[in-house]
Amino acid sequence: MKVRVANSRFLKGLGVFTTKDLNKCEVIAKLEYVREVTKEQPLAENEKYEHQTYLPDGRIFLVAEPMRYTNHSCSPNSYLYSVEEQYFIIAKHQIAEGTEITIDYELNAVDGDTWECLCRSDKCRGLHKWDFFSLPVSVILENLPYLDPWFEKEHQKRIRRILEKNLNAETAE
Repeated sequence: MKVRVANSRFLKGLGVFTTKDLNKCEVIAKLEYVREVTKEQPLAENEKYEHQTYLPDGRIFLVAEPMRYTNHSCSPNSYLYSVEEQYFIIAKHQIAEGTEITIDYELNAVDGDTWECLCRSDKCRGLHKWDFFSLPVSVILENLPYLDPWFEKEHQKRIRRILEKNLNAETAE
């Protein structure tokens, strides 16, 4: 296994750490699911909201250990990618052994809750709305290559408007 769970350096609680050096674009892990969360089977008292993931069709799944402990960073070293309803975590760049694996929770999300970021990254954005399109344009443009294919397809018109607006702003200078 390429990861282990340990105390997070960023937050109170646990995080996921590499057990070896990882290469750029290396698949770190596949998210395994404990079960689907439904109205009929909501979260139990011992299950946490933070350990859920959402599929494009609206279904919600409880993520299994160890990847349920993957924390957010405004400067993440990895990203989520899905295919056929299965999520994978992929390295954005080389990651040294013992480094905490982080993803940006705001990618591939719209109209979510607002929350305070505690990542302590140099690029920390502070207060977040779980919504990719509420990010600064520079952050949106930087993260376009890391969008999940379903998200890009679902929101292609909004993404195109941002790209064209940015192009028009640059040509006006």
